Amino acid sequence: MPVGGSGPRRRALLAAALAAPATVPRRAAAQTRVLRLVLGFPPGGSADFLGRAMAEPLGAALGATVVIDNRPGAGSNLATEHVARAEADGSVLLLGGNFSHAVNPVMYRRVAFDPIADFTAIGRVCDLPTVIAVSAASGIASLADLLARMRAEPGRWNYGTPGIGTPSHLAGAKFARVTGLDWTHVPFRGGAPSLTALLAGDIEVIIATPPVILPHVRAGKAVALCLTTAAPSAAIPDVPGAAEAGLPGLDIAGWYGIWAPARLPALQRDRAFAALGKTLADPAVRARFAGEGLRAWPSESPAEFDAFIRQQMPFWAEVVRDAGATAE
Repeated sequence: MPVGGSGPRRRALLAAALAAPATVPRRAAAQTRVLRLVLGFPPGGSADFLGRAMAEPLGAALGATVVIDNRPGAGSNLATEHVARAEADGSVLLLGGNFSHAVNPVMYRRVAFDPIADFTAIGRVCDLPTVIAVSAASGIASLADLLARMRAEPGRWNYGTPGIGTPSHLAGAKFARVTGLDWTHVPFRGGAPSLTALLAGDIEVIIATPPVILPHVRAGKAVALCLTTAAPSAAIPDVPGAAEAGLPGLDIAGWYGIWAPARLPALQRDRAFAALGKTLADPAVRARFAGEGLRAWPSESPAEFDAFIRQQMPFWAEVVRDAGATAE
């Protein structure tokens, strides 16, 4: 009998040989599926920093390749709406925050999503303090210097932010209320463009997140005057809180979190929460956060994060009304 056996047997062996390799790519594909982490801001800002800091460990915990999907525009509403309409199959997550789920639904005349009904809450990521800063070329060395200059030269001052509805914007509006000094809000499509404008002399002041401004403070190109929170932050030891700097009535900071589209199966929700917790517990991730002035702030559970969001919504609605902030 020839090697390989009879015709039927040879055909069976050939079929098995052809089928065997196909099982490997299918398994590899399942282990390296793509998960899109959608952000409402362009590269160079705090959201982009956080997404990229978490992408590899989060992907490893989920058995996926996490791809950052920057969708800037409308104060992060475009990204939020995109995820609200996405398939609830575990392939899309939103990196949003108090701005996307508590501020924008109040401040904008209309948003095309419901911050509760259209999402599955996964977990909180970190706090989001903001910093009032100026260019080193301005000659301003403290908040007291800035206030004195603003009083001496009314009508010429403005401040740049990552966009309408961000904690930076609301802090600037609150600053005007607390000081009684008017200045013009100049919103950009993210933190990096606002920083470029500051360093170019196109704006006088920036209210920025730590990952955007601190590297330039350390490089001597910018001066951090104070945080927009009354208390200082242990993660940003060289920058005073607003109370110490002379404005105890200024106390605003935000936070980041992760959501999936509504109707995500509970098993996938819990798996995403566990992966996020593992990521935020990673010493390397915590060190990267701390190096940029941010503090990991994980939730106890998806249910606790959902309750936190619901509690934050009326708080931020009051902040928006108090600041008089509106957007089309």
